[in-house]
Amino acid sequence: MSNWTQITPDHLKAAAHANVIDRAATMATGTLDPVAEAIADAVARVRRAVASANSLDIDQTKVPNSLKGMTVRLAVFTLMDRLGFSLKDDQRETRKNDYSDLLRLTDKMIRVETPDSSAGSGEIQQGNTVVAVNVPRRQTGRERTSGL
Repeated sequence: MSNWTQITPDHLKAAAHANVIDRAATMATGTLDPVAEAIADAVARVRRAVASANSLDIDQTKVPNSLKGMTVRLAVFTLMDRLGFSLKDDQRETRKNDYSDLLRLTDKMIRVETPDSSAGSGEIQQGNTVVAVNVPRRQTGRERTSGL
């Protein structure tokens, strides 16, 4: 079984009323699919938070299984907001908890599953390495004053 999952519109339909997802798709104007955009935005947001302290999967569309529900909810709540549906109190509390978890991920307080495919060639490098070159030796006392 894989540790990371790709979120699809079917995940959203399973988590919310299918009419929310279908209505968002049918009310779309232009060429962009709002359901696909909501999923992509939610996945990007979760991956950005995960990247601060964890390795990412090579597949840019996958999120850790432990964060699958949060990612789906982020996308569904975005679509509900787009359609003008108001969130119930328990949904607002869930969204608040999800945002709190995202902050904890960003602050490196939560570790997630290892990626399914994190080969060195495609993995995003974590941080930068700074190398000091030609740094002169620090001088003190008479050496600093050139014998004066």
